[in-house]
Amino acid sequence: MKRAVSVAANCGLKLLVVSVCFLLLAGCSPKEDGQKKVTGVAVDPPSVTITEGEMLSLKVDVTPQDAHWLYAEWSSSDETVAQINKAGTLKAIKEGSATITATVDGVQGTCSVTVVINQTPVSGISLSAESLTIGKGATETLTATIEPADAANKNIIWSSSDSKVATVDGGVVTGVGSGECDILARTEDGGFEAVCHIKVSSIPVEALAFSNGSSFTLLADAGETYTLIVTYSPANTSDRELEWRSSNASLATVESTEEGQAIVTFASGNTGPVTITAGAGNPQRTASQQFFVQGSGPLVKMPEGKLYAGRKALWNINTAAYTDASNIKWEASGKSLTGSEASFAPVEGGENSVVVSADYAGTPIRFEVKYNAEEWLINEALDGANPRNTYPVFNKECTRAYFITRGARRLYEIDLVEGTVSMLFNLNDGKNDNGGDISVNPVTGDIYCSNQQHIFCISAAGRQMWEIPVPTCTSASSIAGCGPALSNDCSVVFIPAADKRLIAVNAASGEILDEYPVETTHIQLAVYGNDQIVMASSLKDGAEGIRFLSFSGNRFNEVKVMDCPSGDLSDITSPVINSSQTKCWFTCNGGLMVEVDLMAQTAVSAKVADGYVWSPCLTSDQKWMFFASQNKALVNRTDPSSVSASPTVLVPYTNGNDSFLNFTHVACDTDSNVYFFVKEDGAGNNAFFRLNAARGWQPEVISSIEKLNNDPQAFFNFGGGYLIGGGGQNVRNRLLVRCIDAERARSWSGAGGDVCATKNANLVYGD
Repeated sequence: MKRAVSVAANCGLKLLVVSVCFLLLAGCSPKEDGQKKVTGVAVDPPSVTITEGEMLSLKVDVTPQDAHWLYAEWSSSDETVAQINKAGTLKAIKEGSATITATVDGVQGTCSVTVVINQTPVSGISLSAESLTIGKGATETLTATIEPADAANKNIIWSSSDSKVATVDGGVVTGVGSGECDILARTEDGGFEAVCHIKVSSIPVEALAFSNGSSFTLLADAGETYTLIVTYSPANTSDRELEWRSSNASLATVESTEEGQAIVTFASGNTGPVTITAGAGNPQRTASQQFFVQGSGPLVKMPEGKLYAGRKALWNINTAAYTDASNIKWEASGKSLTGSEASFAPVEGGENSVVVSADYAGTPIRFEVKYNAEEWLINEALDGANPRNTYPVFNKECTRAYFITRGARRLYEIDLVEGTVSMLFNLNDGKNDNGGDISVNPVTGDIYCSNQQHIFCISAAGRQMWEIPVPTCTSASSIAGCGPALSNDCSVVFIPAADKRLIAVNAASGEILDEYPVETTHIQLAVYGNDQIVMASSLKDGAEGIRFLSFSGNRFNEVKVMDCPSGDLSDITSPVINSSQTKCWFTCNGGLMVEVDLMAQTAVSAKVADGYVWSPCLTSDQKWMFFASQNKALVNRTDPSSVSASPTVLVPYTNGNDSFLNFTHVACDTDSNVYFFVKEDGAGNNAFFRLNAARGWQPEVISSIEKLNNDPQAFFNFGGGYLIGGGGQNVRNRLLVRCIDAERARSWSGAGGDVCATKNANLVYGD
């Protein structure tokens, strides 16, 4: 059957043109359009007899078969007898007759409906069991099946041949006394019967348990009540007479209520452990639950304020009120601790628990305290401040971190103790471009940063210490490439400025001590040994791309200048130096990695990935190097002893994510775990990931984050057990701080300018 296509809209428009109205209306006629009218309607079936409660689908046939029509309108002459919905589904309501009408384009067809009462007789009955053995006081349920399934009257009459042995109620059989009897199920229609033979005997109890009990000691406050509920094994045992006992009536009393239950009332005035026991059977089986009655305040003093995943908090046993507590042990976050107080961190956000063991006046107690922890230390919008193309850096104690936003260029401070973020200094630039490389002096806490035409030194309190103008600079940032690096004693800061020079500045006064000219604005450097400097610069064809300098007597001394073996050092990322300070690695565009031998002052290069390669990091044992390739969103692992060795791809993303999109660095902790921040799926949702070294660097999601933006660019770093990430694009920007192990507060790790040039070269952090 074909459906008619409405032409009303077209005809209505054509009627507006009066001079051709007749022709247009004629053109809209069904006949000239080849559309045939419905001349007849038939309902299939034309008549039907149906039982109360049944449903049936009716169909419509039209004449001619190729007529155009849209739908049928259905109606019932008596909806108390039969109802029909818009889809043509008939439902029988009660005994009687009705006419169902289908109307198509004004043409009708009908179906005569007769609704009859279900008079299907019962033909038989069966039970789910022919015989049962149950204990005194136990219950079993019998299920009756009537045949046929559509029988009109399914009522059953239940009875017991001896109610002193067993009773029955709706199929539930209860053992009353020892003996045997029959349970009879008889149909109301036809009197068909089924019998189950019941044997009630003494079934000994094998075990008791409390369905609401615990293997731990339950903490209770004086004056409270608690209901204990017993479960029996086997469930049909006849041993159901319970004996309840309290080990110390001055602490708790117990009163039996209904079968298998009792109310425990905890007395006031005394504190300590008490055990409530239920016993049944011969030999007696028991179930016990230990409680600790708290009197003068709680036994466990939880930390004040919010608890955060990964962040340590101090717990205490209230030994002032509970002087009899001794040999205290804590089990939490996979650790075992001893003493009246313990400091540990929740592992995850949400519900966590701590188990405490102790002796109290010679009685051992072991109880569990459940608590909730927040997942995020900080999860805040930055209100238009875009942190992309930067990275956070930490102070030496890893109590604070800093980053610069683009657009409204500002220096922000993250307080990792209080869990707050605030603007520390306004750089008064307003340029919506890249940049934001910064570093922190681990001795003074001063921060070195820049806007487009000035280099600043800002104190940890947010006060400007000094500034250096760079008036001819028109690039994104006055600091080119990586962040400033420091001399061994942190008294001199080496700053690669975007007006093509490397300057040595007195870190305290801002006095320029010396300058070294460079042919490009893109410079990466690291300090090693006795204030020796290795520097790479972006030059075409690799011409004089690597330089070795020394700094003594407040002067730069050129030691060696050499061509870069890669041929082109474009878009160099911050270097990394091994702990022995014998090798340094630069990565750059085109998937190139350059390895510099700092002792021999030579360099080799190799292609390790496609497209951009982000700054690498080394594991604490120096055996492996990790780096990210942006274009294919991969984390790579390679042997740092051979830069030409093919890397192993660890995290290939195939779920719609094909780019890191300036999600910047990867970072290692002291256990050689690797962390990074990247899109989690094709929908743009993000996640902090860990490559778990103990599991062969398998990827684990630490925290999932709703998408920052449709196409976000982000920033990331790791230090002191804190993952700091976030970013966005234009409108929606966000800062995320997740603590994973704040006990590493003196074990700093990460990636970025000050990371490589200060931490690895000067070995200041974590010393």
